[in-house]
Amino acid sequence: MKETKTISITEELIETPKMIEVYLDDAWQTAFCYGLAYEKPKQNWQRAKLLLTIIAGNDSTVQAMKAAIDIGSSGLSFGNGEKGLTDYTYTKELELYTEKGKYEKFPMTIINNRKAIVVVHDELMGNDDYILSFTGDPAEDLRTVLGGGKFGLHILPEWKDIIFHEFLNIGILQSVDIYFDSKLFPKGFSLFKLQATEEEVDNLISKMIKEKKLRFRKEGTGTEVEMVSDLTEYMQQNVEGMINKVSREVSPIHNPLVDHISPKISTYKRELFPVQAHVSTAVAKKLAKSKAVIIQGEMSTGSAARSAISVA
Repeated sequence: MKETKTISITEELIETPKMIEVYLDDAWQTAFCYGLAYEKPKQNWQRAKLLLTIIAGNDSTVQAMKAAIDIGSSGLSFGNGEKGLTDYTYTKELELYTEKGKYEKFPMTIINNRKAIVVVHDELMGNDDYILSFTGDPAEDLRTVLGGGKFGLHILPEWKDIIFHEFLNIGILQSVDIYFDSKLFPKGFSLFKLQATEEEVDNLISKMIKEKKLRFRKEGTGTEVEMVSDLTEYMQQNVEGMINKVSREVSPIHNPLVDHISPKISTYKRELFPVQAHVSTAVAKKLAKSKAVIIQGEMSTGSAARSAISVA
């Protein structure tokens, strides 16, 4: 049975807005909802896990929502508001829960310059298992993910729709239930979950090529490769294309043109040159995730100092 609740009207002009409600500190708080994605529960009696939402309202309401999400709550719900003469009547449609400490929050300006916040679960942040699409072309977004660091597959543009529908048909790509305001996302908004390992995806793409579901633009004879006798000369002739491809496929852990030198570098007694400081910062970042790093440098370029300082 659906539960109804009355809340105060602000400046909202739409007649039947989507809303999110939370019970916190012995009070009900209800905010306008412009987007919602959730993970379906395994059992009908369980609550759905919140993956993403976009909410707006007065400051106290938004702060209450943020607090409830941060601490992990089972008191959230999603539903409809129906505008009356002086208030909205809220009708609950879906019960939600949040996981403690697993959400990022970002400010956002939406329709009519209204301030809102975007709440995103960590699983959607830099995780290639989920694919967000705001462009109206989810096949292209899947192609981007497959060409990224986790999978590293070169997918031709003309393959993207074939792969997208194949993945949907065999079930390794699943659509995630989502609501969005069409005025806020005129090109659409969709979310998919990719449930396959790198090896499984690689094997599937290889199989599709062998079965000629995926065709190359032009079949070669291999004569161009056979004619290569000098690797250095070949690389010099094709250096621009190789650089462009590597730039698309690989992102450095530290980019000296964008990233700053670690402030810890300035605390050491020996002052480093800028290049040495950037290398030391990059090595320190890598050592935070890996057990070892190899530094290659010419003699008298300070590589020993960089190594010692980075490890220290």
